[in-house]
Amino acid sequence: MLSIPVPVRSAAGAARAVVAALLDAFVASLAPLAARVAAGPRHVAVIGPDGLVLHTLHKGRLGPPLPLADGARAPEAFRTGDLQLRLPPELFLTRSLRLPDSGRGYLQPIIAHRLERLTPWRADKVLYGYGVVEGVSEDGTIGVDLLATSVDLAAPFLARLEDAGLSATALGSAAEPLDAPLRFDLYRGRSQAADGRLRARTARVLAILLAGLAGTCLVSFLLAASASADLQETERRLATLRTRLALRGGPGSSRASALIEGKRPDTATIVLIDRLSTALPDDTVLRELDIDPARIRLVGRSADAPGLIARLETGAGLKNLRFAAPVIRDADRRDAFDLVATRGGAPEAAR
Repeated sequence: MLSIPVPVRSAAGAARAVVAALLDAFVASLAPLAARVAAGPRHVAVIGPDGLVLHTLHKGRLGPPLPLADGARAPEAFRTGDLQLRLPPELFLTRSLRLPDSGRGYLQPIIAHRLERLTPWRADKVLYGYGVVEGVSEDGTIGVDLLATSVDLAAPFLARLEDAGLSATALGSAAEPLDAPLRFDLYRGRSQAADGRLRARTARVLAILLAGLAGTCLVSFLLAASASADLQETERRLATLRTRLALRGGPGSSRASALIEGKRPDTATIVLIDRLSTALPDDTVLRELDIDPARIRLVGRSADAPGLIARLETGAGLKNLRFAAPVIRDADRRDAFDLVATRGGAPEAAR
C-alpha cells in the first residue's frame, strides 16, 4: 500500500521539472528581446594582469579606460545597464565540431549532452557558448565553434567584479574586440529579480495558452475518436467486399483483391512512410527511399546502422531486412548504409 504514492510523487516531480525546464528555455529565448526593449547604458569590464579596467560603450565606440584599484568601488554610472566581463583568453578552451545540418535547431541540447567529452570539467561546472560557421559541407554537416571555461576558473573574477559593486550580464573572452558584440556569451548574467519577473509574466501567459490548448485537445480527441469509429466501419465494409470478391472467383478477382489489399491501412504506402518516420531515430537521415509493392530500399546515414534492423522490423513491420552493401563508417562516426527489405503484409498479387 505504501508503494503507490512513491511513483505518483516521482511522476509529479518529473512533470514539474519538465515544465520548469521548458519555461526556463522559453524565458531564455525572450530575454534578448526584453533586453533590447529595456536597453540602458552598456559597459565593458576587463580583468587582466593590471587589474580591473572599465570602459563605456556608446554607439559601438569604446570609451577611455578607467582603471579601478583593488577594493575601490566602481562609479555609479557603471552600476546600471549591461556589463560585459572579458576574461583572459588563456582561461578558455576552444573546440571545433561537425554536426548534421538537420540538427541545427537542436544544437544547444546536442552540445550540452557532449560537454563532459569535449571539456575536462563536469557538465554542471561548464560555462560555454557556441557559434555556427556559415555554409553546409557536401556531407550535410555544419561547423560549430565552441568556447568554454569552468565555473571555478571564472569565480575569482566574478568575485572581483562584485567587490567593485558590479554584476556582469555577459561573459566572454578578452581576445574578441571589446567594441564588438560577443560571439561567444558564456554567461547570461541577468539579475534574479529581472529574470523572476520575466519568468512570472511568461508563466501567466503560458497558463492562459495552456487552458485554451486543453480545450483544443479535448475537441481533437473527440474528432479522433469519431475518425477511429469511421475507420473501423470502413474496415468492416472492406472485409465484406473482399469476402464477396473471393466468392465470385473468376478472371480478374485476384487483381481486384490485390487492389483492395493495397488500399488497406496496414499495406498502404502512405501508412508505411508514416511508420518509417516513427521507427527511424533522430540521428538517421535518408537520402534514397524506393518503395515497390513488395520491396523497399533505404539508403542513408545513421549513428548506428546495425541497430536499424530491429527498429524497422518492430516499428515499420518490414521483413527480411539485409544490407545490400557493406556498412561504411565515416570520419564523423556515422554509418553509410544501403538496406533492402520485404514489406510486411504486401499483396500476394504484387509479389
